[in-house]
Amino acid sequence: MSLSKTKEYVIQFLTKSIGIPNELEHIYEDIPEDIIKQISTSLTGNDIETETFDHNSAPEVDEFIIWAKEIYEEICKDNNIPAIWKSKWPNGKKFAVALTHDSDSIEVTEEHLQEVKERFSEEDLKESLNNKKNLYWNVERIKEVEDKFNFKSSFYFLTSEYNVSKYKDTLNELNRDGWEIGLHAGFETHEDGDKMNNDIEEFKKQLEIQPIGVREHYLQFNYHKTLDFLERNNFVYDTSLGFREHPGFLLGTSLPFNPPNENWEKRDILELPLIIMDTSLWGYMKLDENEGMKLIENYIENTKEYGGLLTLLWHQEAFLMKKGNIYPKILERLSKEECFVSSGIGIARWWNSRSDVIITVMSDSEKGWKCIIKNVVKGTCIEMKNFDLSKEISINGKGRIIHKSEANGEIYYRIELEGDCELFYV
Repeated sequence: MSLSKTKEYVIQFLTKSIGIPNELEHIYEDIPEDIIKQISTSLTGNDIETETFDHNSAPEVDEFIIWAKEIYEEICKDNNIPAIWKSKWPNGKKFAVALTHDSDSIEVTEEHLQEVKERFSEEDLKESLNNKKNLYWNVERIKEVEDKFNFKSSFYFLTSEYNVSKYKDTLNELNRDGWEIGLHAGFETHEDGDKMNNDIEEFKKQLEIQPIGVREHYLQFNYHKTLDFLERNNFVYDTSLGFREHPGFLLGTSLPFNPPNENWEKRDILELPLIIMDTSLWGYMKLDENEGMKLIENYIENTKEYGGLLTLLWHQEAFLMKKGNIYPKILERLSKEECFVSSGIGIARWWNSRSDVIITVMSDSEKGWKCIIKNVVKGTCIEMKNFDLSKEISINGKGRIIHKSEANGEIYYRIELEGDCELFYV
């Protein structure tokens, strides 16, 4: 492994995560080797401890992103130019949430239902035993409750284990309406390319759509081999990398990122780190509903603090189960937050479009400096710290200042953009 290649990758990761001007990667050329090693080790899943769980665990890589941003601000201050960066989430939202649902099963036998009957209310169980309700097919029920909050989510189907052809029209309609229908890749697909190809073909046969988002069944993963398979099949993102035993930041970050290949070159596919899985709370940790909800709220606050992405896995077949039925309560909690809630593909498309926005800062003989912003997409916000209190910011183009505040000798701006523009001092 070449340290220079690893270093180049880590610097790109930091600058992309922060969203600073494109030409400023060089400010991190002196980043210490131990930090390079810690970030690169975390992002490739080589620093994993599954035995212990800390309710107050922090995403260590995201802490390095904050550290790197502070370095950038200090350099700008020393050079008497504003610090400018892209907001992470649309319209300057404080953090984001990806709502996702694995579908391990879509129907069960009466014998199985009798074995797990304590999981359901007496009323639901009775309706199911009388063939009036399928307790393991909750897609429309989940869609209905998400619709109340104007949220969208992703459903991943394990089409190697069951057939969803009879639901094809329903799922295709959901797909057209903004929900995502993705692949829940079966056992051994993470290390067997032929099995992965077979799973994809079976999914396409049943639903007549191409999956572009994926999660591996049981979160099985072989870092480089699995990502190779997924890239080869043109997946936009994966969201398999998370703990089974408990919530947490397996990769040290909550943010989407392009994982490296074995040569430390940035891949095209995005990874959306998985932070919370419902079965971790109930199956592994044996929490009750109140304990589970409290832990979820802790992670909401934690993710908000770092401006990150909270990827939540809530199995669709668990929606009517006694603990799984707190899902509407989670949505209600999120509706009260200043956050961007979307499906996996909604998050991935936003992150990729954010990356395409180009910020260029250059010297100007008349104004001292100017900032040119191109490839602006809907929802783009630019944040800025101005260290010269005698100067005001002006916008040439489609943009408006939506927030301005002064503290500690600095003026902070949030600017909402509707098209390409320039920023400069008046």
